[in-house]
Formats: sequence, structure tokens, C-alpha cells
Amino acid sequence: MQFLMERLVNRTDPGMGQAPPFDLAGAVAAQIQRIVECRPFAGGRDMHVCDFGMPTIVDFSIGIHDHERYGARLAEAIARYEPRLRAVRLEWLSKGRPLRPYALIVHGQLQVDDEPSVFRFEMPCPDDVR
Repeated sequence: MQFLMERLVNRTDPGMGQAPPFDLAGAVAAQIQRIVECRPFAGGRDMHVCDFGMPTIVDFSIGIHDHERYGARLAEAIARYEPRLRAVRLEWLSKGRPLRPYALIVHGQLQVDDEPSVFRFEMPCPDDVR
């Protein structure tokens, strides 16, 4: 299943040119990245305008228990906004670095050609990209 924007990007109309084959795992990883990067917005009087997204992780504090609370909220958001990923499990992997002590890894299952496929996605960090 493709979301609307994915269908627009992965067009099949011959007049528009040929798009690359659809990569379900890449699309799911991109959607998880969008969930993490977007911030929910609440208007005045606690009126929720847009629930899509996650608060920044620093809003949860910095201990591992706070990371686990963040992970639980992210798992709920993934279940709501990325239904193609099943059996979601989050893992905090110790990196041993002072500015990024843990890396978040999302595990789950995708249905690819009617077969279950293992999904693993490590959330990128800007200082990891070189």
C-alpha cells in the first residue's frame, strides 16, 4: 500500500516518465523520520490542531527511563501514522558517546509481496553523516 504522496511520486503515467520502483522499507523509514522530525501543535486552551509528530526528545529529559517514555510515545505514533509496519519494537543501543549516548533503532515487520519481511531502521543523527 502506498500513501497518496508516494503514489504521486511513483507515477505510472507514460507521459510523465518512469519513476524508480517503489521501496516499501525506504518509504516506511522516511515516514518514521517525518514523525520524529515534525512537532505536534496545540493551540490555546489545549486545543490540538495537529497531533502528527513527536515532541523533541529533550522535552523528556536525558535519562534512559526518559528515553523509554519517548520510545513508548513514538511506538504509539508509528502504530497510528505508519500502519504498514507491524510488530513494532524499539531498541536503545548504547553508543558510548557523550553527546549521543544512545541510538534509537526501530524494528518491525513489513508485508512485501505477501511475505513478511524484517524491518530495521536506525534513526540517523546529523553528526553521523559525514
